[in-house]
Formats: sequence, C-alpha cells, structure tokens
Amino acid sequence: MHSVFRAFVRLAALAALLGVACAGALAQSPAWPTRQVTIVVPYPAGGGTDAIARSLALALSARWGQSVVVENPAGGDGIIGTQRVLRAPADGYTILMQVNQMLLYKAAQPNLNLMDDLKLVSMVQHSPLSFSVSTKFPGKTIAEFVAYCKTAKPACSWASATKYGQLIGNQFIDAAGLKGLVINAPYKGTAPMMTDLLGGHITMALPAVASGLPHYKSGGLRFLAVGSAERFKLMPNIPTLVESGYQVFGDSWYGLMVSKDTPQPVFNAIVDAVKAVSTNPALLASIESNAGQPVFSSPERFAADVAKESAYLNGLLTKYPLDPN
Repeated sequence: MHSVFRAFVRLAALAALLGVACAGALAQSPAWPTRQVTIVVPYPAGGGTDAIARSLALALSARWGQSVVVENPAGGDGIIGTQRVLRAPADGYTILMQVNQMLLYKAAQPNLNLMDDLKLVSMVQHSPLSFSVSTKFPGKTIAEFVAYCKTAKPACSWASATKYGQLIGNQFIDAAGLKGLVINAPYKGTAPMMTDLLGGHITMALPAVASGLPHYKSGGLRFLAVGSAERFKLMPNIPTLVESGYQVFGDSWYGLMVSKDTPQPVFNAIVDAVKAVSTNPALLASIESNAGQPVFSSPERFAADVAKESAYLNGLLTKYPLDPN
C-alpha cells in the first residue's frame, strides 16, 4: 500500500513539473495575436507618421497572419490618440506609434505623465527637422536667411507646427541673433503651415524633412539646413546647422510603444515581430522613400535614447519655456 502511495506521489509531482514547464513554454511563445491588431497614430492621416505606420502594418500583418489596421484619432498635439491607447485594454492589441513631440507633453501640461504609462517597443525611423523656405526666397543658405532677416521690412516670420519645432526654432533664433527681429507663427498642423510657406505668407518653416519632401521634390521648397548632428544620409547635399555655425539640433524620431501593463509574453511577441520585419525590403524602401532613415532598436536602447533626449530637452526648456496653449 505504501509503495503504491509513494508511486502516486511521484507521478503527481512529475505531472506538476510538466505543467509548470508547459506553462513556461506557453509564456515564452504565446499564441498571439489571435485577432486584429490596431496601430494608433495620433496625428492626421496622410502625414509622415501615418505613411510609415501603414507600411509597418502591412509587414506585421504578413508576419502574424492577422489583420493590422491603422487608426488616426488626431488632436491635442497627439495627446488624444495617446490617451486612446492607454484607455484600451493592456493586451497588446492596441499599439501606439508616436514621435518625440510627446517628450514635451509634461512641460506643456505638468500633470500629464503619459510617458510614465507606456512601455517602449522600438524606435522605427528618424528624420531631422529642416529649416525650409520657399524657392521664391532670395537666399539659398541659412547664413543668407539670417542676414536677410536682420534688416527685412516688414519683419521675417518663422513657423512651427509642433511644440518640438517651436522649442528648437526658439533656440536657433536666439543663436542666430534674431530674437526680437522675427515673428513666430505657431500652426496646428504641418499641412496649413506648408501651404502658407509656399504661398509666401511666412518666411521660414521647420517641418521634418519627411514632411517637406513632397514640396522639395516638386521644386516649391528649399532646405537651407537640417537639424541632425551629421548630414542626413538620404540628403547629403544639405548642410547641418552645426556646419552653418549654430550648435542647434533637431531630429524627429518615430517609435512604437504599448501600455506599461501589457503582459511580458505579449510584449516580447511584439518586440520579436518588429525585429523580424525590420529587414523587410518593402518596409525599408517605404521609410526611405518618405525621407526617413530606419533605426529599429531594442526596447533597452530605445529607452536609453529617450532618457538622453529628455534630459537635453529639459535643459532647453529652462531657457526657452513653451507656451502652454
């Protein structure tokens, strides 16, 4: 009787161990996703962020064998769409594509800590800010723009469509000795800003290269300089602001993130899928055709880059505080 009991105990223990092992295997490789996944782009459809999200959605859909759709709940400088993701169940089925504009949310609204509620998946691409004028403008370099605006009557104007553009623009205007000599025209979106720039209603604008590319290709826009630390690989003929004599940097990135409460196995599945499609030729071609440079990264590298940039921007904010409106 005792031997039968001991055998039973051994079998029960073995079954328990097998159960734990199986559970661990499932946790490492979840059958996920089992239904449609949504990528939320909190900016209007048709922009640079939206275009990359749709290309990424196609690649991920093929990888997962599930539909991946893009939604554009725009408004509030991207806050509305970000909150939409945070209100959704933290199950990985709602993924956010954001830009570094979001690092300034807390500066504009101190009680808004959206970054604290998100877990970073991967950076996807970057595209530097451009310092752009209409081709009707008489100057072809940033030095000629500065010289022109120091004596222009009426005064020159410069435009920004995001808080990020406004911050970097303020830094440049100060460094160029144009503070008090030029007028800032803030816009609610890149499209109306570009319309007014091409129409001659403003002198200079600060769109990301990706946003200004269509007008650059059509011959209506001229890039005087870019804000990246080094010349942008896709446009090596355009000088940086540093080369032009100004220690000013402005570089926009696009990245994927999810709710911080997303289960780790699901988070890992998303990370693995993004890594797998990061070499997809069609996706890479789409990024580069939209004047972006692919920069897929690990969650750890993405978090480190964000922490470094946040510290840099916080330093700028002490000197160039943003208008909260």
